Amino acid sequence: MFQNKKTSIIILTYNNINYNQICLESIRKYTASDTYEIIIVDNNSSDGTREWLKEQTDIKLILNDENLGFPKGCNLGINAAEKDNDILVLNNDTKVTPRWLDNLKACLYSNEKIGAVAAITNNCSNYQAINVPYTDIEDMIDFADKNNISNSDMWEEKSRLVAFCMLIKREVINKVGTFDERFTPGNFEDDDLCMRIVEAGYKLMVCNDSFIHHFGSTSFKSDYAKFNNILKTNAHKFEEKWGFNSNSESLLKFDIINRINEPIEKN
Repeated sequence: MFQNKKTSIIILTYNNINYNQICLESIRKYTASDTYEIIIVDNNSSDGTREWLKEQTDIKLILNDENLGFPKGCNLGINAAEKDNDILVLNNDTKVTPRWLDNLKACLYSNEKIGAVAAITNNCSNYQAINVPYTDIEDMIDFADKNNISNSDMWEEKSRLVAFCMLIKREVINKVGTFDERFTPGNFEDDDLCMRIVEAGYKLMVCNDSFIHHFGSTSFKSDYAKFNNILKTNAHKFEEKWGFNSNSESLLKFDIINRINEPIEKN
């Protein structure tokens, strides 16, 4: 049963020491002890993050001498994880909340065909963001606490997931492999992994009953021109590999959806 299954939480850091501290603090506070390990891969931070990380006694720490980007950094973390653990990839600019991981695990293990699940948030693409009532991060926990009541009606199948907070079964990682490093420094490596998971016969789910706060793409988007170039390059690499455009093909067809007039409760 999933209660006995441990999770390796993989976090990449590159500067933004304040976010790193908020993220780590929230995991310790809102995740049941003895159910997880934290593996932090630092991509050569220069703002005191490395020194601070060395003082943390409850993490596995990998210090890179250069910025290896997201896919390579994550793969180092995954390879350092305990071999039976499930893998959770978590952005460092997040703050987790009560029952966030329990609810993700409940969905992941509700069906042997579910391969990976993701949380919802305030700031994300792929329809994984919701409108939130809070304006202050201090009010966020109260909102999340009310939202994070495990409920299978709140689980939604997707064709892809954004890996800002994505939990993957260990058997799935063993079967399909880790992130494709051709997408270094980052973007579309999560789309690619999702395609391989689906191709292996598994489903992807978004859990609307697991909300965490996402401050939002702080490392990448500090240089917009560079970010956009990487986005275009990796979109092209994805299209070359899979034969379709991930962005346009995963847009919801609202014109078709709006023609459905049956109530959602109807079988």
